[in-house]
Amino acid sequence: MPVATVAWQRSGSISDCPACIASWKRWRRTVPGKNDVQSEELAMKLGRITGVVACALLFAGPVQAGAEEDYQAGLKSHREGDIVGAMTPLRAAALAEHPKAQALLAEILDRTDFDADALVLYRKSAAQGEPEGMFGLGAMLVSGEGTPKDLVNGRAWILKAAEAGHSQAINVIAQGYLKSEIGYTEAERDTPAALAWIKRAADNGYLPAIDALAAAYAAGNALSVAADPALAEQYRNQANRIRQVDPSKGKKKQRRM
Repeated sequence: MPVATVAWQRSGSISDCPACIASWKRWRRTVPGKNDVQSEELAMKLGRITGVVACALLFAGPVQAGAEEDYQAGLKSHREGDIVGAMTPLRAAALAEHPKAQALLAEILDRTDFDADALVLYRKSAAQGEPEGMFGLGAMLVSGEGTPKDLVNGRAWILKAAEAGHSQAINVIAQGYLKSEIGYTEAERDTPAALAWIKRAADNGYLPAIDALAAAYAAGNALSVAADPALAEQYRNQANRIRQVDPSKGKKKQRRM
């Protein structure tokens, strides 16, 4: 374990861990009311935890029987918005090579600008076939976070996540075809592969995909589909339901109190 981490564990002082100091500064900028004493204490707690995690990322231990329990505890705290409570069990599970914990911890570290450390965890998670890890790794490679931008490998990882059923990855692939992003070309938009992914994204309720299909089937001059008024109407209705639009009035439905 890094010397700085050992020193922090012995003293409990944030000043003994350089990574903790860097993390504290990042959290201090994001915690509301940074001049408030309680907010300052929260930023310091978050800084200590994320800093120690960053120090220990490369020192993974053997798989432990309690890794799943640690992951579930961390996931529960994360869903409740308790980042402080989530970090310790997630770190334990991630060090025990739990792929879902690695992916979630990587997401937290990525949001606090520990890009290089997040990338390490995403790679570990992706290597174990975890869709969240594959998508996170692909997204970082595509955007060049913590690593040189790599559209080819980034898109490949996002595609693997999409093939594994990752909803956000499916939407990103569809958007790539529709807008010629993440390395896709305009010529690839009118291909069977593009249509298949756009339809899968529409099944997810992804509005850009639904709108594109409605327009394509209405006109019959895009996405290599023939005009089909019935299908066009089907996709328009789907879009209206998601937007809560009443087509007869052309505006959003008002919920009854």
